[in-house]
Parts: sequence; structure tokens; C-alpha cells
Amino acid sequence: MVFLMVVSMIAAVPGGVIHHGADVVGVEEMIEALDGAEVVFVGEKHDDSFAHQWELYIWESLASDDRALALEMFETDVQPLLDLYLAGEVTGEEFLAESRPWGNYPTDYSPMVEYAKQNGYKVIAANVPRSFAALVARGGLGAVLQEPAFEGLSVDSSNTGYRERFLATMEAIGDQMHGMPVDPENMYRAQLLKDAVMARSVQDRKVLFVCGSFHSDYRSGIPDQTVSEDFLTVTVLGEGEQYSQDLADFVIVREGQ
Repeated sequence: MVFLMVVSMIAAVPGGVIHHGADVVGVEEMIEALDGAEVVFVGEKHDDSFAHQWELYIWESLASDDRALALEMFETDVQPLLDLYLAGEVTGEEFLAESRPWGNYPTDYSPMVEYAKQNGYKVIAANVPRSFAALVARGGLGAVLQEPAFEGLSVDSSNTGYRERFLATMEAIGDQMHGMPVDPENMYRAQLLKDAVMARSVQDRKVLFVCGSFHSDYRSGIPDQTVSEDFLTVTVLGEGEQYSQDLADFVIVREGQ
């Protein structure tokens, strides 16, 4: 019964149009290319159900004993608890009570984790604990990088285009910060810390990495910090977003978008 359910899920392609450079390609061609890469990034808008459908489809298509699922949505300090849950040693209720899941976890990310659990695949809690990111956002990288958890961590800040896009985004959403005093440069440093920690979390691993699209669009962000040169990027264009073939190796858009 489980086997039949899994086959049915994999067969259900979410739809849309897949752009690869100047070409439109089929789903089989995309999956074949992704399967040959050590690291595959899938960038999403976190509230986009179309993106979540594609993530599940791609994960089910690529999952194997030697390819793990890496998630921005869980922080590195909950990895031991996540491992216990995947092994069936704690209940779902116990796992959710202590793992600080995102609000949309049950509908949008749980299906991928449950697929891994059912099939014995690894899931990596990749993101930096938010308390450290908040410290950087308030006071810069210096003090945080002295913490034992970050010993030997290298943070590459050389991508000026990434910085410019981040600061432009911060400026655009400035009115939504409700008057909170925010230093955009420190916010950018917090972003770099997240990217560097997420890259280190999957170093020397074969993974499908699900993350916010800003962390992988234009092959920047986490890819800037990772050692592996063998990676491909996918982005699922959000509603109302402008298409650019430079966004990712594969750009998935809705029909008519």
C-alpha cells in the first residue's frame, strides 16, 4: 500500500513550465540533470504552495540512500531530535514540541520529512540557530564567530552583487520593520552567517537543499559559501515575480506566467 502511494505521488507532476537557459525543457530532462549533481538547491517563496508541490516532487524523484534532504526550516541544534524522530524513537508530538517548526511545517514541509522517514533517508537541519543570527543582526559578526559552535567557519563576503540585491530588498521592505532600529549591513552579515552555516551543514554531502530562493537565486548565497562546485539550482517563480533566465539553472513558472 505504501509503495503504491509513493508511486502515485511521484507520477503527479505539479505542472508549469520549466526554463533552462533560453530553452523550455521537460520534467524528465530536468530530473535527469539534477540527479547528476552533488548538491541541488531548490529555492522557494515560503508561502507558495506551488513551490512546495514541486519540492516534494523533486525530493521523491531524487531521494536515495546517498542523497539527504537539507532544510533551511530547521536549525542545526535540533539535529539530534530530528534524528530520533526519523528513527522512530520519539513521537511526532514530541518532535514538534521541541524542534521549533515553522508555522506552515505541517502542510508544506512535513510531507518531505515523512517521505524520508518512511524510506530511511537522512534529513539535515541546516540553518543557524536564530538566536545567533539575531545577535549578528544587532551587533555584527565579531562576537558570534568566537563561539565554539562556529570554530573554523569561513564566511565569504566577496559577492558584491548578492550584497547589493540584499540591501535593495531591505530598503524595499523598510516600511514593514515598524520603526525597529535595524542596521542593514548587520542584517546582511546575519544573512551571510546563515548561508555559511547552511553550506557547512552539507559539506561533503550529496543533498537536495530546500531554502528560500534568495539563498540560492543567481547561484549566490549558500552556493557562495560551499566548497562543492558540483551543484545545480532550481527556483520556483512566485506569483507576480518577474522571470529571468539568470535566476537559476532551472526556473519553474506557472502556466501563463
